[in-house]
Amino acid sequence: MWRDRATGLLAVLSLVILVGCAPKNVQALKRDAPAIEVPQGWTLREETGYSIVVPNDYRVPSGATMGASDLQNLGSAGASYGLSPGQESNNANAQLTLVDRNFRIIPGEPATGMTMNIHTRGGGADSEAELARVKDAFMKEEVNMVELPVGTIPEVKARFKLISGDEVWVIVYLFCDKDKVYEMRFETTNGADAIKEKAAWIASSFRVTG
Repeated sequence: MWRDRATGLLAVLSLVILVGCAPKNVQALKRDAPAIEVPQGWTLREETGYSIVVPNDYRVPSGATMGASDLQNLGSAGASYGLSPGQESNNANAQLTLVDRNFRIIPGEPATGMTMNIHTRGGGADSEAELARVKDAFMKEEVNMVELPVGTIPEVKARFKLISGDEVWVIVYLFCDKDKVYEMRFETTNGADAIKEKAAWIASSFRVTG
């Protein structure tokens, strides 16, 4: 009888430990958001686990359309910020990179456009912890909770200077869905208006497909 009680107590304690260690702010995005209409001049991109609608000018960089120095710049944009290797890899290892062909790419500066990073978190993605992680990368930022078709999403806006003295404008949307984090990031050195409207529209078109 004592052995049974001990076994039961052990099982309860294990459950308490597991619950206590689990992320507290795990959420699921809406799967019933209405389908997005694709306006003229825009394109539907169906990626792994999600879809977005982007302007036709937002294109995947390639050797056919960009020089070697441009491609190298995209892969190591964080070096311009003076970022650590871990922060720099957020851009270099993006699942999707799109550049706005309306703006010339300048070596040593981030290209105007967007990146999408997808992170998988064991036990679930803690939305508050993910937001804190993004905020920690900036000295000063503005955070807004925006209502999008898939749910309420944090929008982080920041502005800072490169080592060269040029200013960078950044907008990040964090879509936390169960154990996944879809980190949509827009950057430019051409002023906030270069990304503001397109970023808001692309974020509103985000749909989970996985």
